Amino acid sequence: MKEITYNDYPALLYTSFDKDDAPNELPFNVKDTGVRDYLSQCKGFKDLFLCIGIYNSIAKENTTTNYRIEDRLFRKMDGGDFKFCEIQYDNFFRDKIEPKHGTVMFKEGGNYVYMLLGRDGTKALKGMNGRYICSAFFQKNLFIGFEEAIITDKGLLGVMNTGYYEGGMDLGSYLSFVIVTLAYANNKKMKLYKSDRVKEKIFILE
Repeated sequence: MKEITYNDYPALLYTSFDKDDAPNELPFNVKDTGVRDYLSQCKGFKDLFLCIGIYNSIAKENTTTNYRIEDRLFRKMDGGDFKFCEIQYDNFFRDKIEPKHGTVMFKEGGNYVYMLLGRDGTKALKGMNGRYICSAFFQKNLFIGFEEAIITDKGLLGVMNTGYYEGGMDLGSYLSFVIVTLAYANNKKMKLYKSDRVKEKIFILE
């Protein structure tokens, strides 16, 4: 496995900030000014990093749950094994995964920043019933896309029309990958990644 660094996965560092050390603006890149304009108007995207920073501040420590997906598993998750993904998707709704937030990292600098809230957090942040989930996708330091949804009491994923999809990605694609990751990791014994290059706790999924 290639060593994890902030150069390849800068979002790992961006989700470690709290109210005292967070920069006024996160230094990620965008393709053009149109994307920057979208992000300036997207409350869900701004709330994602803001809420994680608040959680870190309240706890006075890093509260993220971070995963690094090994290449073999990534191929199964990224459209290579539909049955596997379908099982994990079903398990996510059945097991009612605990609220968490952090990053999902995989080969070549691909990384998602995600947040899954409980009912109370969803009501406070969005004023809606159900459970809120969102995800921002980055390729190293380049913003690629964002998506948010409400998980209903009936176990349905109500994707909002606030997303941004680079390169013709399908509705629900970003969230589906995160959902499969969280379901697969749930109750699974995982190895911890060890390195002096990064300070965050990272679980290896294989």
